[in-house]
Amino acid sequence: MINLNYEDIISKIKEDRGLSEDEINTRVNEKMVQLGDLISKSGAAHIVANELGVKLYDLNKRKFKIKDLVAGISSVDVVGKVLTLYGIREFSRNNTVSKVASILLGDETGTVRVVVWDTKQIALLENHGLVEGGVIRVKNAYVKENNGFKEMHVGSRGELELNIDEEVGEVKFNSIVSERKEKRKITDLNHGDFANLNGYIVQVFEPKFYEACVECNRKVLLDNGKGRCEQHGEVETRKNAVLNFYLDDGSGNLRVVAFRDNVKKLIPDPESLQGNIEKFESYKNKLLGSFISVDGKAVKNMMFDRIEFIANNIQEFDIDSKIDEMLKTA
Repeated sequence: MINLNYEDIISKIKEDRGLSEDEINTRVNEKMVQLGDLISKSGAAHIVANELGVKLYDLNKRKFKIKDLVAGISSVDVVGKVLTLYGIREFSRNNTVSKVASILLGDETGTVRVVVWDTKQIALLENHGLVEGGVIRVKNAYVKENNGFKEMHVGSRGELELNIDEEVGEVKFNSIVSERKEKRKITDLNHGDFANLNGYIVQVFEPKFYEACVECNRKVLLDNGKGRCEQHGEVETRKNAVLNFYLDDGSGNLRVVAFRDNVKKLIPDPESLQGNIEKFESYKNKLLGSFISVDGKAVKNMMFDRIEFIANNIQEFDIDSKIDEMLKTA
């Protein structure tokens, strides 16, 4: 299913038609009044875009910039610079050992995680050196959303062209990364914003756990002790941790949700806390008051009508770098 959120639709209309956000919202609200309870706000925005002749997505398009990727589209081609190599790991499924590779790719418009499943493409990565900073072309990929972030997946129809001689705009490595890490205040966050937050941990909740597919990390259903993934069928599973905490940056506070490796950056062995309240309270007391830096995406919790933050990367606040930054701009 192709999925554009409300903010993406408004942004596309603004870009194509030069209307202000207030003008577009007025049109959307008028459409909702006309149709009453028959349509959602996003649905009304789709109709407004159609009436204005704005093409929200081209199903025949193959070449994309990263910012234009939409969950649900397939046969996508993207050229980008390799920002991070996460390596190749093995996993077992149906008594068969398979491999999966993961790369962080960037262009002048943003970054995206590329997940490679196809055995031929993984063999290509193993046999031909791929270095950070090199430019590659990803062909025939499909786009999914995972924990609020878009991902490109390379399956049996996909293909990688390594170390190609093609320019990725005029953007340098650091500026590509910084676009996804714009420093923001909590009170300024809107749904869909990618941002960097610096603040104090003011509340921590006991970690929760779920059984996840080893291939895609999505929650699986357990049937007679065996995991069943909607996409990959019967799979081996791993226990993933979810940690909720509140971050306060002086302008306000919000709930941050961290998964898997980011949980371990705060609690090295989260599984050891299961059923051990005393040990959890000890970790909690150590974390409270810690000043950290969090990269991630702001999302709207519709049930509670509030902005929350899905953590993509958590790290200790680097005070030395901050001092250097301040000195350079002084």
